[in-house]
Amino acid sequence: MRTLGLFLSGAAFMTLSYPVAAQDAAEDAAEPVCELHVYPTIEGQAQNIGLFGPGLINSAINSDKNISNAEYMREALSPRFQVDAFKTIDVAASVGMPEGTEVIYQTPIADRDITTKVKTRLSDSTEACYAELIVTQNLYQKKMIYGRSLNNRFIFKDFRGGKEKTKMVKGRGGNGISEFPPKTVEDRPAADADLRQAFLANFDEYSKRFRK
Repeated sequence: MRTLGLFLSGAAFMTLSYPVAAQDAAEDAAEPVCELHVYPTIEGQAQNIGLFGPGLINSAINSDKNISNAEYMREALSPRFQVDAFKTIDVAASVGMPEGTEVIYQTPIADRDITTKVKTRLSDSTEACYAELIVTQNLYQKKMIYGRSLNNRFIFKDFRGGKEKTKMVKGRGGNGISEFPPKTVEDRPAADADLRQAFLANFDEYSKRFRK
């Protein structure tokens, strides 16, 4: 109940009571908090596939190029780069989380046995409305016939409904790139923009299953 004081004639004072409106009560009630914890990856891999296809001969021919491209991948598509890319979209809505979900970016976990196999929570959060999105692969490929592409793998774990363990929804996306790797320092901004566009396109490809 709310009270309202009124001054009446003769300096009398009357207190009136009336019920709190349903809308006010709804506003006062604590809304459930939903969290999406996002784990970027520190991985960066490169694979150049020539006329001999994947195998020992190809590895021997392209080993130096694969190493240098992988090093640049780890730098160019770093955890910070992934976080900045996700911040340009509604990443929570993309995986079916409700409006108002708080997105929390976590420190990458290097151990793949943890990121790809553990079905319990990776954080110490105890919120009932809780989920995790994990990036598990950044792979650059160059093939003689199909050209260059960026491939990413993702895992979504939904713990809503009081689950202590949950299934891992694994998937991937792969899209072509044209500016990576850069030939000169001046080409790096275009190469970085190319990687970001492909990374977000790969995530969109993966997350379509949650928006059906």
